[in-house]
Amino acid sequence: MDTKPIALVTGGAGGIGEACARRLAETHKVVVCDVNEDAAVKVADEIGGIGLACDVTSEADVRSCVDKVDSDVGPLRAMVMCAGIIQERAFSPEEFEQDHWDQVQAVNTRGTWLFCKFAGARMAALGGGSIVTISSVAGHRSWPTHSYAASKAAVMSLTKGLAAEWGRSGVRVNSISPGFTLTPRLKELIKVRNWDTDTLSNQTALGRWVEPDEIADTAAFLVSDMARGITGIDIPVDAGWLCGINWLSFNGVPAAR
Repeated sequence: MDTKPIALVTGGAGGIGEACARRLAETHKVVVCDVNEDAAVKVADEIGGIGLACDVTSEADVRSCVDKVDSDVGPLRAMVMCAGIIQERAFSPEEFEQDHWDQVQAVNTRGTWLFCKFAGARMAALGGGSIVTISSVAGHRSWPTHSYAASKAAVMSLTKGLAAEWGRSGVRVNSISPGFTLTPRLKELIKVRNWDTDTLSNQTALGRWVEPDEIADTAAFLVSDMARGITGIDIPVDAGWLCGINWLSFNGVPAAR
């Protein structure tokens, strides 16, 4: 009989979400949720989990997904919300189509809110659990992606508010802000757009990009008892981009000694 606690990962069929699902499977029974049901089931089968289809922007879908987990799998003890979309190019406000702006907000902000609303509230009613949201370094700085950056700043704000809302009910809520992370989608964009990866690497303290597994390791820590005293914070996993980029005004980050 599987006695592992149950964790749910949204956007778990690829990228950071898949890395988190695979990492959490070491300690949890993982429910992999994704709008791509076939891909979710494939990942779930490989890690001994359960794959479910869910459109995180749909209140009915999210409610149904949470109900199904509760009735068919068991009570959730951990949740990592990786479902999200990137804004693949910057638009000025004058040229930014409203439907596109709304779509980014719907997936990144509304999707996070809905899963917290339904799954997080159940954790609170049961007296415990841990939630990890995925923000971005874009939410920390001025950024030309006027929907994506705003959505990730909103996720950080939601995280802090919900941490206070449910803290006395035993639910911890924290966020992770990835830096430039080498997901399959970003690797594809690098090739298509012919991006200068060295320039971005040179902006970071560590001189490199982030790997999805590094986000997954941080998520696994945050949902574990090792982080039992941590709630309401954001952890940048960015290879030191946030601390390194300002050094460009002073001839850049120093080379290795």
